[in-house]
Amino acid sequence: MHNTLNLSLKKSVIKIRNCFVSGHAAITAVVFAISGVLTSGAFAVDLEEKALAIAEQVHTGRIVCEMGNVVQITPDAQNRGVFLLQMGKHRFRVSPVLTSTGAIRLEDAQAGAVWLQLANKSMLMNSKLGQRMADECQSPAQVAVAEAMKKGPAVNLLDGPTPSVAKK
Repeated sequence: MHNTLNLSLKKSVIKIRNCFVSGHAAITAVVFAISGVLTSGAFAVDLEEKALAIAEQVHTGRIVCEMGNVVQITPDAQNRGVFLLQMGKHRFRVSPVLTSTGAIRLEDAQAGAVWLQLANKSMLMNSKLGQRMADECQSPAQVAVAEAMKKGPAVNLLDGPTPSVAKK
């Protein structure tokens, strides 16, 4: 149904746009309004799919952090892609936010809680206060990645290839 509706709207926009190109300037506002609706609707669906893909990568369960802190992350049974995050008396309802870095970011915008998950560690921050609430948090999978990083550090891409020694 959603795809049929989008296809129908797109055809209408094309017809209106053709009228505009023909010299009917009176419908300019309508063209931009309908184009905006199509774009935002398609963007919302795309954004939701990307957020759900991020949610599938979130480490859940009991995650141990430095200084004796423990974070518990549980998927929300009623809302796909949403998580319940608890640390001590603090409870947050977090959901995925797209990032340009590839880090997993879960956020409770109302409370200001931000959970950042990297390959080797995670941290809980309070964006309203600008402080870290928990750092060096690691699930078992992150512990394994951290150990592998210690044994074989990542190659610095800026160093370039190692020079080869030619034999004479």
